[in-house]
Amino acid sequence: MYYYLDTNQKPTGPFTHEELRALLQRGVISADTPIAQKGSDAWQKYSEVFPDEAACAGDLPPIPDTMRKATHPAGHCPKCRAEILTEQDELPLRCPTCQFPLRPESATNVASCLRHSLVQYVGIRGRARRAEFLWFVLLYMVTLGVVSQCLPGLYDLASLLLFIPSVTLSVRRMHDTGRSGWCIAAPLLLQMIGAGICFAGGISMIVNVLSSVDSVAPPMGAIFSPLLIVGLVICVAGLLAALYYMIIAAFVDSQPGPNKYGPSPKYPIAKPEA
Repeated sequence: MYYYLDTNQKPTGPFTHEELRALLQRGVISADTPIAQKGSDAWQKYSEVFPDEAACAGDLPPIPDTMRKATHPAGHCPKCRAEILTEQDELPLRCPTCQFPLRPESATNVASCLRHSLVQYVGIRGRARRAEFLWFVLLYMVTLGVVSQCLPGLYDLASLLLFIPSVTLSVRRMHDTGRSGWCIAAPLLLQMIGAGICFAGGISMIVNVLSSVDSVAPPMGAIFSPLLIVGLVICVAGLLAALYYMIIAAFVDSQPGPNKYGPSPKYPIAKPEA
């Protein structure tokens, strides 16, 4: 078993002799890359340890500049600590060195996103990507639209069945952006409190109207309940807060690397700072 030093001079491995040879053939390491056997502190160039293989690798023609692709470091593999180079902002599916999965291969697959949302029906732990959130929103709208047209008697049941996972998914989506799940729960609670105050204000207004029936010209303040205004203000505030966090859930990217809610389903390792 051998280790090699990456571009940041960090030991990467361990690898078998065959795996090192495959890395040399793919261009991940070169003949001048320092390697050391497991348990040894002596670092030597690959060409010094395996001169025959290094000589064969040197016979390969260089890659033309027109075929080279611009890459930038995206972090290090959690398993082999190899530096990850990527052409895009997202990590590759697997580590090019040890093939360790860096992000779910089905992260943006429609069926997998919806299946994960429904499997985590009442689960609020963990994180959820934008793709999972947006595909579920589309499913929510299409399902309720079809049910309202074809099976109107089941509309209330379908709304309730889809409402629960929509709330839990929104909480996990907030976790993915580094925010607390209360960002979703608080607006809902505000709307419930506001609805309750509106109900109490409506009852009070009805009582005032009935008690002022015999009056010739009752004052408006004796009929109109201030509770109704307070309840409406709280409901509107809760609605605006819910809309704000729904926009965040739909458009804000995942927080790179793990946070206190768990590992990132999109960026399992944090990107290095520029």
